[in-house]
Amino acid sequence: AAGGFGAQRLTAQTPHGAGERAMPAAMLSAPSTDDEEKGQRPSRKKPQAASNSARPQKKGPAQQGVQQQPTTKSVPAGKLVLSEAQALIAKPAEKAAKSGLCHEGKTSFDDKPLPRGPVGKATSYKPKQPPERRRQKWFCCGKYGCPPYFVCVLPLTAIYWAYGGLYLLGLVGLAMLMYCTLGAICCFQYARTFFWHCYPWYWNTDLYTKVIFMLFQKFLIGRELPDAGPGTMPVGKMRKKAKLSKYQMNYCINIFIPHGWEEEFCKGNKGGFSFKLWYRNHLRYLPMTDRFETFEDGEDPVKYVMKQLGNIYPNIYQDWPDKLSDQALVRFCLHGLGAHRVETTWESGEKQFVVRCNFAAGLPVRKGFARYGGDAYFDKHWRPVKIVDAGLRPRTRDGSLVTTITKPGDPGWNEAKFRFRSTVSVVVTVVDHLYAIHLQYSNFMVTALRENLSEAHPIRRFLTPFTYRTITVNDNACHNLVAPGAMAPRCFALTDRGMSMTFVAAKGLLKGGLEVPPDEGGPIFNRVRYTKWLKEKRGIDTEYFRQSATFWTILRDFLEDYVAYYYHSREEFVNDKELESFFKAYLLSLELVALGTLKSNLPTTIDGKYECMVDTLATSMFMVTAAHEQAGAVEAYVQDASFCAFKWVPGKLVGTKQTATAQALLMSFTATPMPKLMGTDWTHLFPGTKSPNPDYRTPKESFRDFQARLKTFSCEIDQYNWESSSRPWPECFPMYVMNPKYMDTSVSV
Repeated sequence: AAGGFGAQRLTAQTPHGAGERAMPAAMLSAPSTDDEEKGQRPSRKKPQAASNSARPQKKGPAQQGVQQQPTTKSVPAGKLVLSEAQALIAKPAEKAAKSGLCHEGKTSFDDKPLPRGPVGKATSYKPKQPPERRRQKWFCCGKYGCPPYFVCVLPLTAIYWAYGGLYLLGLVGLAMLMYCTLGAICCFQYARTFFWHCYPWYWNTDLYTKVIFMLFQKFLIGRELPDAGPGTMPVGKMRKKAKLSKYQMNYCINIFIPHGWEEEFCKGNKGGFSFKLWYRNHLRYLPMTDRFETFEDGEDPVKYVMKQLGNIYPNIYQDWPDKLSDQALVRFCLHGLGAHRVETTWESGEKQFVVRCNFAAGLPVRKGFARYGGDAYFDKHWRPVKIVDAGLRPRTRDGSLVTTITKPGDPGWNEAKFRFRSTVSVVVTVVDHLYAIHLQYSNFMVTALRENLSEAHPIRRFLTPFTYRTITVNDNACHNLVAPGAMAPRCFALTDRGMSMTFVAAKGLLKGGLEVPPDEGGPIFNRVRYTKWLKEKRGIDTEYFRQSATFWTILRDFLEDYVAYYYHSREEFVNDKELESFFKAYLLSLELVALGTLKSNLPTTIDGKYECMVDTLATSMFMVTAAHEQAGAVEAYVQDASFCAFKWVPGKLVGTKQTATAQALLMSFTATPMPKLMGTDWTHLFPGTKSPNPDYRTPKESFRDFQARLKTFSCEIDQYNWESSSRPWPECFPMYVMNPKYMDTSVSV
């Protein structure tokens, strides 16, 4: 411990169990004294003996009747105390021996003899040096010559060679059989899709995108819009509480996704072979080819995309008559795709609003595509000031980024705006949509729910609509969206290394309360408190955050009314063993990928725990509904490759034709219909109870009130959007994504 591997791991314990602190061994050579606290040089005098009132130390056989007493000193609670033996650890052995604390065969703490040699059945073996001369070892001759079985090597080689030939012939025969049975069909499909790039379709893309389109349109067109009733969510088919079978996701650390067969209301094929799943999971191995054909001047990218994908493209409810002007840039950041990423900064003594995306400038991209980047700045009246782009110019020789500042009216201002909008669309899609909502919030919630709450638990029943098909959705996303060679890597310009870097950095880029520092009360799961923090601490007070706080409050009130019916007190709710296990599992998952201060800032009182648990549940509901709509409802953005492009050629103001098709297909692919939040009824899921709380409404009454408040809030947003043009700048834009009539109960893909 003193001089070996443990020397750097020594710890000193504070008195009365006040805790431990790890200290390097070198620091143990300087004992803590009052002189050191006063800034003076610490005394080198030998510590004086304690008074006779101290507890006597047991005599050892080598002490010959000499009684020693430990040195004691009054130290404030929590102050680090080093015993005399620990203070002498780093000093030479002879000094320790002179102090009388280190004798042969004894320990300085209780003077018991140190054991030598074997202890019980344990034995210390002496090290043995290798021979001076090193020689090669061929395993041909032993100590007494060549072993007799060495003559069997040649016959055994012949047997292995014969079996290998038969095995190879079998593989060739199997390959020929598969080619004869399936080869004609595959060749027909390839030849058919080969001519898709000709008139009148002009599909200038790779085979993977074409196959995905054929499979998805068959699935989408044959799918009926599900509701939240007993036919879609039957109580009798809810699965029992059990450990889910999971696998680690590509590109991410410590994120595990349950297999699709673990879905709640579906019959899984656990352990069996499914050709459909095998085919789906291996499509990504088709060749990925980048094509750089771009749109000509005056060519309409929207018309181009809708001619290809109009039969499956989702409905667009956001109206964007102006996309490219400076006013459109303000709307894009204030009420559009960048609304949840608004920050503030101070320059020259004046407050400015900023949406930052320059952290993406350092991500490596494939050859031929432009790098991402751009921070858009606005003054306190939301007038565009500048765009600082660290991805426009090439790196220096040492790899440093070079920033370019472009202001309104400067040459290249339109390109700077296009680059910024496109980078925001990539960041929101990868970081906020795929990583935060799908892989973190919804995935961790459904996993903790299924593994810790029984099928009859009231909280699991309550959250069932908000986790409907989440396992299937996220499993599908992992195989067909974010796996190497899947849809997302083909849509974006990022290399595989760039994708990994993005997901690793994503946990530090999240907004919504996780970015609040601990000294200011963070992380915050209460949306109302978070909105107040933004207003008071950061000077951000926008319609997006105001509407999000109102919607979150409606969700929380519904949850709290529901909880009050099943639990007679907050203490009963907090002390629910299953619920306690559920929250521990959920917060542990967040701890693995999010801020390390998450659990250290949790409250300890009954009221504090209750508020934290309810806030966390309400935030999870918010993330899979409103936040998913904000980050995922990008139909109006990605339909037009001149508005937002996932990848583009340097110097162009529009994405490539291959990009236009791929990002529109990705939008269609992630817009699978789910049960609507407003106008559906899932009260059949609410369980009965033997001891209801008579002072509160029944769950069905709470649900009716919840639906009524959603309808009222929806009408208020419609009125707000109707009056948008009559309001002063910059509140003269509509806000769509917080309207409950557009929301689903759970994530979709």
